[in-house]
Amino acid sequence: MAANIVLPPLRTWAEQHLSAIIKATSQAAFESAFDGFLSKNATVTVNGKHVSREQYKQQLQGEGFDEAGAFVTFGGAVEVPADQTNPIQAGVVGLFYTATISENIVIRDAPVQSQITSSLNLVIEEDKSLTPPHTPPGVRGFFDGRRVSVLNQIILDARSN
Repeated sequence: MAANIVLPPLRTWAEQHLSAIIKATSQAAFESAFDGFLSKNATVTVNGKHVSREQYKQQLQGEGFDEAGAFVTFGGAVEVPADQTNPIQAGVVGLFYTATISENIVIRDAPVQSQITSSLNLVIEEDKSLTPPHTPPGVRGFFDGRRVSVLNQIILDARSN
């Protein structure tokens, strides 16, 4: 007997995907998390400036993956579904988070850390450009085609050691 997998609410979806991006410690993990979060045709604004998807990707991955670990705390979030009868399919989400990233670089016996403080406003909707994977007849597959189509972020990255 096949069972439908329940999709998470928009706020949970956004928090999980954002955490996966921040906590990625390899190029493959980052690429997968980023592509699962942001539509290929997304409109992106960071600190009041429009940037391309590729520029945003480069900004997020920084200099590379020399992380020992990351910790993300969400200080608040709000979601407004586009359709109250189907609240998990599409809508807007506002998030506030702080991330502390510990790098593998050690100075004076302490790891170099970056602290990121940010607020994000996201428009999440079904990405029509994605093709669901083929599943054999009688098998119910799991496909979540939701992606961020509009991202507006205010971000402060303060490096310390």
